[in-house]
Formats: sequence, structure tokens, C-alpha cells
Amino acid sequence: MDTITPFRPGDEIADDAELLELAHFLAGGVHPRRRSLTVTWLDADDRLLGLALPIEDVPLRPDAAALVGLGTVLRSVVDDEAPGGSAVVVLERPGDATLTADDRAWNRDLREQADAQGVRLRGFFVAAGGQVRPLALDDA
Repeated sequence: MDTITPFRPGDEIADDAELLELAHFLAGGVHPRRRSLTVTWLDADDRLLGLALPIEDVPLRPDAAALVGLGTVLRSVVDDEAPGGSAVVVLERPGDATLTADDRAWNRDLREQADAQGVRLRGFFVAAGGQVRPLALDDA
């Protein structure tokens, strides 16, 4: 069994390896039974705020109205708690670890919404099938 690195508020997420460890930590287990998103934020110095927002029962494909609401939340937290900061999102879903068109749609649409809100999305990850995988902008 792999050990999950614990993270605490104020911990610096210095590089992509630590960002992936954070995504593993947020996913808790990588064999989810339901679709959900977990969002957390980093300040302008890439330090963890210690705030995580779980969103349960997310749809297979992103819904435009829900994306606007999520973008507003991303912006509000950055404005109020972490000016110049960024967000990290983990999509957890049942099934194998193969990336799907739906995973790519979430990555693309959430990145577009974050950009429209002026929020930097530091990382988007998919947790499924025993793995946590990063998706870059060009994976959308």
C-alpha cells in the first residue's frame, strides 16, 4: 500500500511532483464509487490555503450553468483568501484509469471558465482505476 503524503495549510507546493502528491492526498483513495470534484487553492507563493471544497455527484459532462457557478467560487476564494493565487482540481470517478472524452471535457471547460474568471488553474487531475493522472491544457 502506498503512503499518502499529508499536507497542511501553509505547505509549499514547489513543483509538479508535489502537485501530483497533493492530488493523491485530495483524492484520498483512487477507487472512487461516485463522480465528484475536489477543489483546493494555493496562494501567490504556491502555499496551500488549507481549504478544500468537495462537490459530490458531478455530471458525466460539465454543465454550463454549474461551470459558471464554480468559476465564481474559484474567483471569490482567490480574491478573498489568496490574491494572485491559483486553484487545483481533482475529478474523481469510478472506472478504469483510461482518460475519457468526458474527462477531457471537464479539463477543457473548467480551464476555460477559470480563465474567463481570471483564475490560474495550477492543476487538473483525474483519479480513477487506482491512479491519479494530471491533464494539461493540451490534453483538453
